[in-house]
Amino acid sequence: MRGIHVVSTRPTTNYYVSRAEGSPYRQEDFEVLTTVLSALEWRRHNGVIRLYTDPPGLEFYDRLGLLDLWDGGVDARLLESASQTINGRVFWSFGKTVALRQEAAPCCLLDIDLIVWDDIRQLVTAEVMCLHEESLAFPAYVGRDRLVAPPGFDWSGLDWSVTPCSAALLVFTKDTFKDAYADRALSFMAGNPIRSEPDLSVPAHPVFAEQRLLPMCARASGVRIASFLRDYTGAELWSGRKNATFTHLWNAKSVLHNDPGKRRELCARYAHRVRRDFPDVAKVLARSELLREHFSNG
Repeated sequence: MRGIHVVSTRPTTNYYVSRAEGSPYRQEDFEVLTTVLSALEWRRHNGVIRLYTDPPGLEFYDRLGLLDLWDGGVDARLLESASQTINGRVFWSFGKTVALRQEAAPCCLLDIDLIVWDDIRQLVTAEVMCLHEESLAFPAYVGRDRLVAPPGFDWSGLDWSVTPCSAALLVFTKDTFKDAYADRALSFMAGNPIRSEPDLSVPAHPVFAEQRLLPMCARASGVRIASFLRDYTGAELWSGRKNATFTHLWNAKSVLHNDPGKRRELCARYAHRVRRDFPDVAKVLARSELLREHFSNG
């Protein structure tokens, strides 16, 4: 099963960090190390993986010597062709939907801050799989009256009682529904007149497009969605076994940005894993100014 990583540099803000308009794209050391393990572990257990990015993203990974991580290739053109009417400051994950529409099923869209440590193909039990379900009580899941849509967006057939799902990892086994969902999500983003979230702490619009519209469309189409994890805490697989398959940094990234001790601890742990299991990649990372401190010992 092909894995898909997506890195769009058009958004200058996401849910945990911002950069100045026009400033060079960069990532922190822990972000790069997590991406490295995400790609390598996917290849080891589940199949090939492809990166969709844009020219600044391509330049960033090329400078680190990491383009060979993605054995399915690196596409730096598709995201550049995406509609310029999509506001990246609001829809900071729009590139994932653009890439999803391009790829053929079966495929797995996984965030670069998520590592899959084992073969998950035997865990796929439905046409669409998500990492876990989420609660409608979370603040980001607002009512239709608080959402702005472009003129003519199709609201019909959407069940607002459906349980949202995490889009950090999504598996689609068939093209028909995958494409229909991606088209509808892109129609919500393209030309959307919203310039910024009314409540800056609540990313209601990108979360609607990714994590709420998907299960709504599935319900309307009679497509079943299942989860790999029992709930958002990530403690157990759906089967009840302890989760040793998925690691998702998610909100921990905010902590890692601001806590040098926790950051060094995570980087040391991941660097050790790369040295042990992927020594050729460790040699490449050791030459990087960003990462060499984590590979100077052992």
